Amino acid sequence: MKKLILILTISMVFILLYSCEKDATGIDPGMARLNIYITDAPAVYESVKITFSTVSAHIDSEWVTVSGEPTTVDLLKWTNGEKLLLGSADVPAGKYTQIRLIIDDAEIGVDSEVHPLEVPSGAKTGLKFGPQFTVEEGFTYELVFDFDVSRSIVVTGPKKNPHGYKLKPHIRMIATAVSGSISGIVTNPADVPVAYAILGNDTVTTSFVDTTSGFFRLAFLPDTVYTVSIVDTNDLRFDQSDVSVMSGMDNDLGMITLE
Repeated sequence: MKKLILILTISMVFILLYSCEKDATGIDPGMARLNIYITDAPAVYESVKITFSTVSAHIDSEWVTVSGEPTTVDLLKWTNGEKLLLGSADVPAGKYTQIRLIIDDAEIGVDSEVHPLEVPSGAKTGLKFGPQFTVEEGFTYELVFDFDVSRSIVVTGPKKNPHGYKLKPHIRMIATAVSGSISGIVTNPADVPVAYAILGNDTVTTSFVDTTSGFFRLAFLPDTVYTVSIVDTNDLRFDQSDVSVMSGMDNDLGMITLE
């Protein structure tokens, strides 16, 4: 994948979630409910804390606030399929043109020390996501920001004696209702294996394998067919192509031995 200052891979498919009569949803007439979550691909840092000040959605030349309370999130606590509700609001039904995410501050933990994480001006004024989408009255839409920390941190200066750290966000946004997952258990997980879901030449997401249980889950994957690769620090590996993912389902690969 080409390295850019800001890489945004966006999958904006919204699926209707409807299980009862409109009057029982608690959503006012003319409104829809929008829930926005955040998750992260694993990284080797000790912590990456990001303060999100505002999450909003654009409709009819105005920004509708989904979350207006500053929230500090350690992204590394929300990996391997775990997700945090970043904002939830009832918003006017209609056609939306963008989602905006504003980042106020950030810090990173490395080698038992905490360092400032420089936030670019674009993140402070708002990272904007398209394309256009429509929400219908009385229904709920759920979106996930997948914040890939390992691709979003730029180290300035020598690696052994860095001058500082910069945040260059690599984010993809997907709808949980149209995603599935791939899981399995590695029988020899002691040497810190990492699992990868690969589509073509692109690593879509990664997951650390639990070094005790051997469990891993590659989560929030759009419907398609992937190659799964697992590699540990001793270069033992597992590769399997043609691993399919279906909406709302987990493809369990069972017991896996790295060789």
